[in-house]
Amino acid sequence: MADLAAKLGRLGEDVSEFAIHTMGWIRCTTIGAFEEYSFDARSVHTQALTALLQRLVSETAPETTRLRCIEVTTARGTTKISDDRPDRMVSLVLKCMEIVNPRAPKDSIRRGRMDHNAIASLDDPVAARLIAAWKASGATLRSPILDVMADPGINRSIKVMIPHGETFRLMHYHGSPNAPWDRATWRSFEGGTLDQVVPDRGMIESVKASTRAALDLREPLVEFCEGVVLASDGLKEFQWYRISLPVDLPGRSAEHGGTGQGVIALLSPVPKTKKAA
Repeated sequence: MADLAAKLGRLGEDVSEFAIHTMGWIRCTTIGAFEEYSFDARSVHTQALTALLQRLVSETAPETTRLRCIEVTTARGTTKISDDRPDRMVSLVLKCMEIVNPRAPKDSIRRGRMDHNAIASLDDPVAARLIAAWKASGATLRSPILDVMADPGINRSIKVMIPHGETFRLMHYHGSPNAPWDRATWRSFEGGTLDQVVPDRGMIESVKASTRAALDLREPLVEFCEGVVLASDGLKEFQWYRISLPVDLPGRSAEHGGTGQGVIALLSPVPKTKKAA
């Protein structure tokens, strides 16, 4: 071991750093009820992540409380997330699996459907205004929906998506300062498909599922969402409400590359009282 440490040189005596960043290992540290896992998403082996996932899932007895910390290094830096909820740790590991193997689509965003009549409980005037406009327009993409979307005072993520093969095209996109991605990333969104322009595979699959559900329901779909997202500045935890409204697209037919239907999605931040709870 001493000879190996000497050969590593720049890494000093901590040979585990070499194993993590070069050999794809996961380091596990256990102290009482505290567990910490460290790995590098650029080199970690899928088998190692699968083993970690199985460990997290199997040790979730309700009478056992453990504080877990996962430290992940990506091309965008190092992220540390601590929690005593195993499901959040599982979400992070699933996110890393998406990064390691982007060809295997996963929906790592947890979604809980709400009764759309409970929208008032969100205490969100923008959401209430958009739904009122949706009803007033007869669920068709025209005024007053267009008036709401064109309002420069709405500082919220809002988009219109239309079916495009197995994915959806972003017909309209307006970002929010609280969104995971920066303005440079937003600029490529409008006109592109989810698969082409959204940087996070789990978010792509989550939006697809919500959009298809709204089209099938033909009524507002309100969901509480949370999970780890690959943001512009690295892996971050987010909580939000996604409100998906199905709409008819006037004058759009199959011969013009559309189905005549689309979905407006509004993202609403979770109130601080909800976060505290």
